[in-house]
Amino acid sequence: MKRFIDRLFPEVSPTKLLSEHAEYCMKAGTIVPQILDDYFNGKDIMQYSKEIDKFESSADEIKTRLREIYTKLRWSYFDRIDALEIIHNQDSIIDAVDDFVKILTMNKVDECPEEVIEKIKLMGDYVADVIKFMKVSVDELRTVVESDFSPNEISKEDNLTFDVEKDESKTDSLGIEIGKTLYSYKNKMNPVDILFLNSIVVLMMKIADRAENVVERIRMIIR
Repeated sequence: MKRFIDRLFPEVSPTKLLSEHAEYCMKAGTIVPQILDDYFNGKDIMQYSKEIDKFESSADEIKTRLREIYTKLRWSYFDRIDALEIIHNQDSIIDAVDDFVKILTMNKVDECPEEVIEKIKLMGDYVADVIKFMKVSVDELRTVVESDFSPNEISKEDNLTFDVEKDESKTDSLGIEIGKTLYSYKNKMNPVDILFLNSIVVLMMKIADRAENVVERIRMIIR
């Protein structure tokens, strides 16, 4: 009987695990602005990679537990595919932030124009914000499920979705703007540095896109 009950009601809620995993995404994402600040001030940023590796390890344990639960689970508020899609996108955020740090350590850009630095730092702020909104959205999913899909809670989730889409749109627009600014310095900056910084900006845009994917999947679940 106990095994049957466990398959219906697991010891740990899948939405709780999703929320815990998203917490590590947020921890990784919120240090992006600090990483950029230290990088442009010529400080060593490799320490951040070690910190993110710890987040990644803890997140992997949660991902494994979630997969095990859905292997045994016979009933759930939403499909296993949805949960795994959310965890996959969240996982990609931590991986991408780790790549972001490691790639930054590969090249030191000398005499970077101040306007470029300011815009790239602003992009870092947007990325941190969109991941924070994603975390709140994942937490709200748990609340929606526990409220038996209360219309009031669903309305809150809709507002969060709008906030995330708005911030992700900002990163796209700013990314294009930074690219244009960088290439306007093609006769003044080292071409390798231009391509390097542009690749960093594109990576930050992808991080924001992954966060939006999570929110979109959650919106599909509650609708």
